[in-house]
Amino acid sequence: MECGIFHTPYMRPGRKDKETFDYSLLLAAAADKFGYRDFMVGEHGMQAWENIPNPELLIVAAAQITKRMRFAPMAHIVPLHNPSTLAVQVGYTSQLLEDRYFLGVGAGSWENEAVLRGQPGDLSEAHPRLMEGLEVMDKVWRQEPFDFEGKYYKASRLDAQIDPGSVASHGSFKTREGEEYHLTADHSPHGGADGLEIAVTGLSKNSPSHRLAGERGWTPISFYGGSELLRSQWKTYSDACQSVGATAQGSKFKIARDVFVARTDEEAKEKAKNGAIGYAWKKYLMPVYQKYRILQGFIDDADHKVDIDDVDLDYLADHVWLCGSPETVIAKIEKTFDLAGFRYGQIAVNTHDALDDPAPWVESLRLFATEVVPHIPVEGAHETVAVS
Repeated sequence: MECGIFHTPYMRPGRKDKETFDYSLLLAAAADKFGYRDFMVGEHGMQAWENIPNPELLIVAAAQITKRMRFAPMAHIVPLHNPSTLAVQVGYTSQLLEDRYFLGVGAGSWENEAVLRGQPGDLSEAHPRLMEGLEVMDKVWRQEPFDFEGKYYKASRLDAQIDPGSVASHGSFKTREGEEYHLTADHSPHGGADGLEIAVTGLSKNSPSHRLAGERGWTPISFYGGSELLRSQWKTYSDACQSVGATAQGSKFKIARDVFVARTDEEAKEKAKNGAIGYAWKKYLMPVYQKYRILQGFIDDADHKVDIDDVDLDYLADHVWLCGSPETVIAKIEKTFDLAGFRYGQIAVNTHDALDDPAPWVESLRLFATEVVPHIPVEGAHETVAVS
Protein backbone atom coordinates (compact mmCIF):
# COMPACT_ATOMS: atom_id res chain seq x y z
CA MET A 1 0.00 0.00 0.00
CA GLU A 2 1.08 3.60 -0.51
CA CYS A 3 1.08 6.29 2.14
CA GLY A 4 0.59 9.97 1.47
CA ILE A 5 0.05 13.23 3.30
CA PHE A 6 -3.10 15.36 3.12
CA HIS A 7 -1.93 18.69 4.46
CA THR A 8 -5.16 20.62 5.01
CA PRO A 9 -3.32 21.69 7.35
CA TYR A 10 -5.60 21.95 10.44
CA MET A 11 -3.45 24.58 12.20
CA ARG A 12 -4.75 26.11 15.41
CA PRO A 13 -6.29 29.56 14.92
CA GLY A 14 -3.79 32.25 15.80
CA ARG A 15 -0.81 30.58 14.18
CA LYS A 16 1.19 33.00 12.09
CA ASP A 17 1.51 32.21 8.40
CA LYS A 18 5.26 31.75 8.76
CA GLU A 19 4.72 29.26 11.60
CA THR A 20 2.43 27.22 9.36
CA PHE A 21 4.90 27.46 6.47
CA ASP A 22 7.91 26.36 8.53
CA TYR A 23 5.97 23.50 10.16
CA SER A 24 4.80 22.37 6.72
CA LEU A 25 8.40 22.15 5.53
CA LEU A 26 9.31 20.10 8.60
CA LEU A 27 6.55 17.61 7.80
CA ALA A 28 7.45 17.46 4.13
CA ALA A 29 11.10 16.67 4.88
CA ALA A 30 10.13 13.93 7.32
CA ALA A 31 7.54 12.39 5.00
CA ASP A 32 9.97 12.28 2.10
CA LYS A 33 12.56 10.54 4.27
CA PHE A 34 10.03 7.96 5.46
CA GLY A 35 8.91 7.05 1.94
CA TYR A 36 5.59 8.87 1.57
CA ARG A 37 4.59 9.06 -2.09
CA ASP A 38 2.40 12.20 -2.16
CA PHE A 39 2.20 15.46 -0.22
CA MET A 40 -1.09 17.18 -1.03
CA VAL A 41 -1.69 20.76 0.14
CA GLY A 42 -5.13 22.22 0.73
CA GLU A 43 -6.11 25.64 -0.61
CA HIS A 44 -8.19 27.87 1.65
CA GLY A 45 -7.89 31.53 2.46
CA MET A 46 -10.75 32.18 4.88
CA GLN A 47 -10.75 29.24 7.31
CA ALA A 48 -8.57 29.83 10.36
CA TRP A 49 -7.97 26.07 10.68
CA GLU A 50 -7.18 25.62 6.97
CA ASN A 51 -4.97 28.57 6.31
CA ILE A 52 -2.88 28.05 3.15
CA PRO A 53 -4.22 30.30 0.35
CA ASN A 54 -1.43 29.55 -2.16
CA PRO A 55 -0.26 25.92 -2.15
CA GLU A 56 2.33 26.49 -4.90
CA LEU A 57 4.50 28.68 -2.67
CA LEU A 58 4.80 25.85 -0.16
CA ILE A 59 5.08 23.15 -2.83
CA VAL A 60 8.01 24.77 -4.61
CA ALA A 61 9.83 25.42 -1.33
CA ALA A 62 9.23 21.86 -0.09
CA ALA A 63 10.41 20.39 -3.39
CA GLN A 64 13.80 22.01 -2.82
CA ILE A 65 14.39 20.12 0.45
CA THR A 66 12.97 16.74 -0.64
CA LYS A 67 14.08 14.22 -3.24
CA ARG A 68 11.34 11.76 -4.17
CA MET A 69 7.92 12.82 -2.96
CA ARG A 70 5.29 14.17 -5.34
CA PHE A 71 3.31 17.34 -4.57
CA ALA A 72 -0.14 18.61 -5.49
CA PRO A 73 -2.47 21.44 -4.57
CA MET A 74 -5.46 19.53 -3.25
CA ALA A 75 -7.33 21.18 -4.42
CA HIS A 76 -7.24 24.41 -6.33
CA ILE A 77 -10.77 25.81 -5.94
CA VAL A 78 -11.15 26.69 -9.62
CA PRO A 79 -14.30 28.86 -9.23
CA LEU A 80 -12.35 31.25 -6.97
CA HIS A 81 -9.72 31.96 -9.65
CA ASN A 82 -9.37 33.51 -13.06
CA PRO A 83 -8.87 30.20 -14.91
CA SER A 84 -6.35 31.60 -17.41
CA THR A 85 -4.15 32.89 -14.60
CA LEU A 86 -4.50 29.61 -12.71
CA ALA A 87 -3.58 27.64 -15.83
CA VAL A 88 -0.35 29.62 -16.23
CA GLN A 89 0.46 29.22 -12.53
CA VAL A 90 -0.16 25.46 -12.60
CA GLY A 91 1.78 24.94 -15.82
CA TYR A 92 4.72 26.91 -14.48
CA THR A 93 4.85 24.88 -11.25
CA SER A 94 4.49 21.64 -13.18
CA GLN A 95 7.49 22.53 -15.31
CA LEU A 96 9.54 23.35 -12.19
CA LEU A 97 8.76 20.03 -10.49
CA GLU A 98 8.35 17.90 -13.64
CA ASP A 99 7.18 14.40 -12.64
CA ARG A 100 6.89 15.39 -8.98
CA TYR A 101 3.78 17.53 -9.52
CA PHE A 102 0.14 16.69 -10.12
CA LEU A 103 -2.97 18.86 -9.95
CA GLY A 104 -5.99 18.68 -7.71
CA VAL A 105 -9.13 20.63 -8.63
CA GLY A 106 -12.42 21.22 -6.86
CA ALA A 107 -15.55 23.33 -6.74
CA GLY A 108 -15.21 24.46 -3.13
CA SER A 109 -17.39 23.88 -0.09
CA TRP A 110 -17.04 26.98 2.09
CA GLU A 111 -19.69 29.63 1.63
CA ASN A 112 -17.55 32.48 2.95
CA GLU A 113 -14.87 31.93 0.31
CA ALA A 114 -17.43 32.22 -2.48
CA VAL A 115 -19.02 35.35 -1.01
CA LEU A 116 -15.61 37.00 -0.70
CA ARG A 117 -15.30 36.69 -4.49
CA GLY A 118 -18.75 38.08 -5.13
CA GLN A 119 -20.34 34.68 -5.81
CA PRO A 120 -23.55 33.26 -4.29
CA GLY A 121 -23.22 31.95 -0.77
CA ASP A 122 -25.37 28.93 -1.63
CA LEU A 123 -22.53 27.73 -3.92
CA SER A 124 -24.97 27.40 -6.81
CA GLU A 125 -22.32 28.67 -9.22
CA ALA A 126 -19.52 26.48 -7.87
CA HIS A 127 -19.86 23.40 -10.08
CA PRO A 128 -20.69 25.20 -13.35
CA ARG A 129 -17.78 27.59 -12.73
CA LEU A 130 -15.53 24.59 -12.12
CA MET A 131 -16.46 22.95 -15.41
CA GLU A 132 -16.21 26.16 -17.41
CA GLY A 133 -12.94 27.10 -15.75
CA LEU A 134 -11.41 23.68 -16.54
CA GLU A 135 -12.36 24.17 -20.18
CA VAL A 136 -10.51 27.47 -20.28
CA MET A 137 -7.47 26.01 -18.52
CA ASP A 138 -7.22 23.18 -21.02
CA LYS A 139 -7.34 25.66 -23.90
CA VAL A 140 -4.56 27.75 -22.36
CA TRP A 141 -2.35 24.69 -21.89
CA ARG A 142 -2.66 23.62 -25.52
CA GLN A 143 -0.79 26.70 -26.74
CA GLU A 144 -3.15 27.15 -29.70
CA PRO A 145 -5.26 30.17 -30.70
CA PHE A 146 -8.77 30.19 -29.21
CA ASP A 147 -11.63 32.54 -28.51
CA PHE A 148 -13.83 31.52 -25.58
CA GLU A 149 -16.85 33.27 -24.11
CA GLY A 150 -18.89 31.34 -21.58
CA LYS A 151 -21.37 32.23 -18.89
CA TYR A 152 -18.72 33.10 -16.30
CA TYR A 153 -15.39 33.49 -18.11
CA LYS A 154 -14.06 35.08 -21.25
CA ALA A 155 -10.58 34.40 -22.66
CA SER A 156 -8.72 34.41 -25.97
CA ARG A 157 -5.33 33.50 -27.28
CA LEU A 158 -4.17 35.58 -30.25
CA ASP A 159 -3.37 33.89 -33.54
CA ALA A 160 -0.09 35.67 -34.20
CA GLN A 161 0.77 39.13 -32.94
CA ILE A 162 -0.84 42.37 -31.88
CA ASP A 163 -1.32 44.75 -34.78
CA PRO A 164 1.28 47.53 -34.52
CA GLY A 165 -0.26 50.60 -32.93
CA SER A 166 -3.32 48.77 -31.57
CA VAL A 167 -2.36 49.37 -27.95
CA ALA A 168 -3.33 52.88 -26.88
CA SER A 169 -0.45 53.25 -24.44
CA HIS A 170 2.22 53.26 -27.13
CA GLY A 171 2.57 54.45 -30.67
CA SER A 172 2.93 52.42 -33.80
CA PHE A 173 6.10 50.48 -34.43
CA LYS A 174 7.61 48.53 -37.23
CA THR A 175 8.64 44.91 -36.83
CA ARG A 176 11.81 43.77 -38.50
CA GLU A 177 12.82 40.29 -39.56
CA GLY A 178 14.30 38.34 -36.67
CA GLU A 179 12.69 40.40 -33.90
CA GLU A 180 10.83 38.44 -31.23
CA TYR A 181 8.72 41.14 -29.62
CA HIS A 182 5.47 39.17 -29.65
CA LEU A 183 6.64 35.68 -28.71
CA THR A 184 4.63 34.24 -25.81
CA ALA A 185 5.93 31.98 -23.04
CA ASP A 186 5.01 28.30 -22.98
CA HIS A 187 3.57 27.60 -19.52
CA SER A 188 1.85 24.37 -20.48
CA PRO A 189 2.31 21.54 -17.96
CA HIS A 190 5.33 19.28 -18.02
CA GLY A 191 4.43 16.56 -20.52
CA GLY A 192 1.79 18.69 -22.19
CA ALA A 193 -1.90 19.24 -21.53
CA ASP A 194 -2.67 15.52 -21.79
CA GLY A 195 0.28 14.48 -19.63
CA LEU A 196 -0.79 16.19 -16.41
CA GLU A 197 -2.26 13.93 -13.73
CA ILE A 198 -5.43 15.51 -12.30
CA ALA A 199 -7.10 14.47 -9.05
CA VAL A 200 -10.44 15.31 -7.45
CA THR A 201 -11.77 14.87 -3.93
CA GLY A 202 -15.26 13.67 -3.00
CA LEU A 203 -17.22 14.13 0.21
CA SER A 204 -20.67 12.84 -0.67
CA LYS A 205 -22.45 9.67 -1.77
CA ASN A 206 -22.56 9.18 -5.53
CA SER A 207 -20.01 11.99 -5.69
CA PRO A 208 -20.05 13.95 -8.97
CA SER A 209 -16.29 14.42 -8.51
CA HIS A 210 -15.77 10.67 -8.60
CA ARG A 211 -17.96 10.37 -11.67
CA LEU A 212 -15.80 13.01 -13.33
CA ALA A 213 -12.67 11.10 -12.32
CA GLY A 214 -13.93 7.91 -13.91
CA GLU A 215 -15.05 9.61 -17.12
CA ARG A 216 -11.80 11.54 -17.60
CA GLY A 217 -9.23 9.13 -16.22
CA TRP A 218 -8.50 11.33 -13.20
CA THR A 219 -7.39 10.21 -9.74
CA PRO A 220 -10.20 9.82 -7.15
CA ILE A 221 -9.66 10.87 -3.54
CA SER A 222 -12.13 10.38 -0.71
CA PHE A 223 -12.43 11.85 2.75
CA TYR A 224 -13.33 8.60 4.45
CA GLY A 225 -16.71 8.66 6.14
CA GLY A 226 -17.45 4.98 6.62
CA SER A 227 -17.95 2.01 4.34
CA GLU A 228 -21.39 2.93 2.97
CA LEU A 229 -20.07 6.26 1.71
CA LEU A 230 -16.94 4.67 0.25
CA ARG A 231 -18.92 1.89 -1.46
CA SER A 232 -21.13 4.45 -3.17
CA GLN A 233 -18.11 6.47 -4.31
CA TRP A 234 -16.37 3.36 -5.62
CA LYS A 235 -19.50 2.35 -7.54
CA THR A 236 -19.87 5.85 -8.99
CA TYR A 237 -16.23 5.84 -10.07
CA SER A 238 -16.38 2.27 -11.42
CA ASP A 239 -19.58 2.90 -13.40
CA ALA A 240 -18.06 6.07 -14.88
CA CYS A 241 -14.92 4.17 -15.90
CA GLN A 242 -17.04 1.49 -17.53
CA SER A 243 -19.06 4.11 -19.43
CA VAL A 244 -15.91 5.14 -21.32
CA GLY A 245 -14.57 1.62 -21.78
CA ALA A 246 -12.07 1.73 -18.93
CA THR A 247 -11.58 -0.53 -15.92
CA ALA A 248 -11.61 0.92 -12.42
CA GLN A 249 -8.43 0.27 -10.45
CA GLY A 250 -8.57 0.28 -6.68
CA SER A 251 -4.87 1.12 -6.53
CA LYS A 252 -5.65 4.59 -7.95
CA PHE A 253 -8.07 5.42 -5.13
CA LYS A 254 -6.67 7.57 -2.30
CA ILE A 255 -8.35 7.85 1.11
CA ALA A 256 -7.70 10.67 3.61
CA ARG A 257 -7.71 9.48 7.23
CA ASP A 258 -6.72 10.58 10.70
CA VAL A 259 -3.82 8.37 11.78
CA PHE A 260 -1.75 8.04 14.92
CA VAL A 261 0.59 5.12 15.51
CA ALA A 262 2.71 4.33 18.55
CA ARG A 263 4.36 1.21 19.97
CA THR A 264 1.30 0.23 22.02
CA ASP A 265 -2.43 0.86 21.77
CA GLU A 266 -2.41 2.61 25.13
CA GLU A 267 0.38 5.00 24.16
CA ALA A 268 -1.21 5.80 20.80
CA LYS A 269 -4.62 6.50 22.31
CA GLU A 270 -3.23 8.71 25.08
CA LYS A 271 -1.05 10.78 22.73
CA ALA A 272 -3.76 11.08 20.08
CA LYS A 273 -6.46 12.19 22.52
CA ASN A 274 -4.24 14.68 24.32
CA GLY A 275 -2.33 15.84 21.28
CA ALA A 276 -2.92 17.49 17.95
CA ILE A 277 -5.64 15.17 16.61
CA GLY A 278 -7.74 15.31 19.77
CA TYR A 279 -7.53 19.09 19.95
CA ALA A 280 -8.54 19.55 16.31
CA TRP A 281 -11.51 17.21 16.60
CA LYS A 282 -12.73 18.78 19.82
CA LYS A 283 -12.45 22.35 18.56
CA TYR A 284 -13.13 22.06 14.83
CA LEU A 285 -13.62 18.73 13.10
CA MET A 286 -16.52 17.35 15.12
CA PRO A 287 -18.98 20.01 13.88
CA VAL A 288 -17.49 19.88 10.36
CA TYR A 289 -17.95 16.10 10.11
CA GLN A 290 -21.46 16.44 11.48
CA LYS A 291 -22.25 19.14 8.88
CA TYR A 292 -21.19 16.90 6.01
CA ARG A 293 -22.87 13.84 7.58
CA ILE A 294 -19.57 11.97 7.65
CA LEU A 295 -19.40 11.07 11.34
CA GLN A 296 -22.50 8.87 11.27
CA GLY A 297 -20.82 6.60 8.74
CA PHE A 298 -18.07 5.78 11.24
CA ILE A 299 -20.65 4.98 13.90
CA ASP A 300 -22.53 2.68 11.52
CA ASP A 301 -19.33 0.69 10.90
CA ALA A 302 -18.34 0.37 14.56
CA ASP A 303 -19.09 -2.74 16.61
CA HIS A 304 -20.19 -0.42 19.42
CA LYS A 305 -22.99 1.94 18.31
CA VAL A 306 -23.69 5.24 20.08
CA ASP A 307 -25.79 8.31 19.43
CA ILE A 308 -23.88 10.86 17.37
CA ASP A 309 -24.16 13.39 20.22
CA ASP A 310 -22.40 10.96 22.56
CA VAL A 311 -19.25 10.58 20.47
CA ASP A 312 -16.21 11.59 22.53
CA LEU A 313 -12.44 11.38 22.10
CA ASP A 314 -12.30 7.84 23.52
CA TYR A 315 -14.83 6.68 20.95
CA LEU A 316 -12.96 8.46 18.16
CA ALA A 317 -9.66 6.84 19.13
CA ASP A 318 -11.21 3.37 19.32
CA HIS A 319 -13.59 3.46 16.33
CA VAL A 320 -12.90 6.42 14.02
CA TRP A 321 -9.18 7.21 13.89
CA LEU A 322 -6.59 4.75 12.64
CA CYS A 323 -5.10 4.84 16.11
CA GLY A 324 -3.05 2.18 17.86
CA SER A 325 -0.01 -0.01 17.55
CA PRO A 326 1.14 -0.98 14.05
CA GLU A 327 -0.67 -4.31 14.41
CA THR A 328 -3.92 -2.65 15.50
CA VAL A 329 -3.82 -0.09 12.69
CA ILE A 330 -3.19 -2.84 10.13
CA ALA A 331 -6.25 -4.69 11.42
CA LYS A 332 -8.38 -1.53 11.28
CA ILE A 333 -7.36 -0.91 7.65
CA GLU A 334 -8.06 -4.50 6.65
CA LYS A 335 -11.53 -4.17 8.20
CA THR A 336 -12.25 -1.14 5.99
CA PHE A 337 -11.26 -3.18 2.92
CA ASP A 338 -13.74 -5.90 3.91
CA LEU A 339 -16.54 -3.41 4.54
CA ALA A 340 -15.91 -1.41 1.36
CA GLY A 341 -15.57 -4.43 -0.92
CA PHE A 342 -12.33 -3.32 -2.59
CA ARG A 343 -8.70 -2.60 -1.71
CA TYR A 344 -7.80 1.05 -2.23
CA GLY A 345 -4.22 2.05 -2.98
CA GLN A 346 -3.24 4.89 -0.65
CA ILE A 347 -4.03 6.29 2.76
CA ALA A 348 -3.20 9.99 2.92
CA VAL A 349 -2.62 11.02 6.53
CA ASN A 350 -4.44 14.18 7.57
CA THR A 351 -1.93 16.51 9.20
CA HIS A 352 -2.52 18.29 12.49
CA ASP A 353 -0.90 21.09 14.44
CA ALA A 354 1.84 19.45 16.50
CA LEU A 355 4.09 22.48 16.12
CA ASP A 356 4.67 22.82 19.87
CA ASP A 357 5.78 19.18 20.23
CA PRO A 358 6.36 17.58 16.81
CA ALA A 359 8.39 14.55 17.90
CA PRO A 360 5.48 12.17 18.71
CA TRP A 361 3.67 13.19 15.51
CA VAL A 362 6.76 12.67 13.35
CA GLU A 363 7.36 9.29 15.00
CA SER A 364 3.77 8.31 14.19
CA LEU A 365 4.37 9.22 10.53
CA ARG A 366 7.51 7.06 10.57
CA LEU A 367 5.79 4.04 12.11
CA PHE A 368 2.89 4.28 9.68
CA ALA A 369 5.23 4.35 6.68
CA THR A 370 7.68 1.71 7.86
CA GLU A 371 5.63 -0.69 10.01
CA VAL A 372 2.06 -0.44 8.73
CA VAL A 373 1.64 0.13 4.98
CA PRO A 374 4.46 -2.22 3.87
CA HIS A 375 2.43 -5.07 5.39
CA ILE A 376 -0.78 -4.26 3.51
CA PRO A 377 -0.70 -5.71 -0.02
CA VAL A 378 -2.55 -3.77 -2.72
CA GLU A 379 -2.04 -4.86 -6.31
CA GLY A 380 -0.80 -2.00 -8.49
CA ALA A 381 0.23 0.29 -5.62
CA HIS A 382 3.73 1.72 -5.41
CA GLU A 383 6.05 0.28 -2.78
CA THR A 384 6.82 2.48 0.21
CA VAL A 385 10.57 2.63 0.80
CA ALA A 386 12.10 4.70 3.58
CA VAL A 387 15.53 6.25 3.28
CA SER A 388 17.95 4.51 5.63
